[in-house]
Amino acid sequence: MLATERLLDIETKFSKSVERIVPLELDGETLRLVLYLKDGTNLRVTEQWFGSIIERYSYYWLTPANELKIGWDNAPHHTRVETYPHHKHVEGKRNLEPSTEMRLEEVMRTVLAPQSDLGRNLMNNQ
Repeated sequence: MLATERLLDIETKFSKSVERIVPLELDGETLRLVLYLKDGTNLRVTEQWFGSIIERYSYYWLTPANELKIGWDNAPHHTRVETYPHHKHVEGKRNLEPSTEMRLEEVMRTVLAPQSDLGRNLMNNQ
């Protein structure tokens, strides 16, 4: 998927749930952006696509002070995690857990859940 197509997809799905979307890089099939959420937190998004397959991703949800809440990625460096290479860092890089969330849409269910019923309803309709 081209980065420009994915950006339009993200804007369509999440523009009503976030304060603003700031693209940082749109290069072929590589996308980097920041979603600023209404509660003051932000989600740093990186996706690298090969056609319709997402090859690499990282989604890092940060507090308003830019401290890690949860970071999901598939970097192949934690071989002992049962969902390898998919894993998440919870409230710190060293607190590693298995992860089944492998797409932005799945991560946003977690990110939007504490914000409002609007966020939950939006995600349930996708």
